[in-house]
Amino acid sequence: MTDILDAAVERAGLPVHWSWRIEVRPRRRTLGLDVLPDGSIVIAVPRQTTPEDVTGVLRERRLWLAKAVRRREALAAEHPAKELVNGEGFTYLGRHYRLLLVDEQTAPVRLRGGWLRLRGDAGAADIVDWYRVRGRHWLIEKVRSWAGRVGVEPPEVLVRDLSTRWGLRTKDRSLAFHWASMQLSPNLLDLVVVHELIHLLVPRHDDEFRQRLLVALPEAVVLESKLHDEGRRVWMGAVRAAL
Repeated sequence: MTDILDAAVERAGLPVHWSWRIEVRPRRRTLGLDVLPDGSIVIAVPRQTTPEDVTGVLRERRLWLAKAVRRREALAAEHPAKELVNGEGFTYLGRHYRLLLVDEQTAPVRLRGGWLRLRGDAGAADIVDWYRVRGRHWLIEKVRSWAGRVGVEPPEVLVRDLSTRWGLRTKDRSLAFHWASMQLSPNLLDLVVVHELIHLLVPRHDDEFRQRLLVALPEAVVLESKLHDEGRRVWMGAVRAAL
């Protein structure tokens, strides 16, 4: 079956330098596309997918794929790695803080007195977990605030690593957000939150989705440009050894 579907992908006429693979996922009901951090494409298909389905979807979404591949490649090249040393910079909700290593502290990570304080036995994973836990509390209130304006019931909020996505709607209609999004400015998080809330009403990025987004957030076009610029510079968890 995979050989037949591979041929269907080739008939779609994707650029020859693109890297892609097909994954047959029996639980899926529809064909899904994902662009990984390195710019490669995963084509997730249900077991009963026909070659014609694969070719048709890829041709229909070729422009979206081209934009996503370029964006992923650009982002992968620019995310910084951090040194866990005194004075290293970290960002939370658009504000910059310096790292301070401390010997004694109840929690592995605390934001206090303008410093992001890291206990001596803690590491990058603890900072990521701090973003995740603190971010979920903040996002729950943000989602609740926007849900009424969008016209949906406030969903459950999850914060985790989403690879290259800022947010997504899960199968059970919860909203998940990337822990790294908590480094973005609050107005950019508004865009991410509203975007995902509208997906509870409109699954695809069609004209209706766009109209609803602009009604809820008239400055969405400007914010999308800023998100593209600011988002490529956020820390995604990589650490480099201190010199």
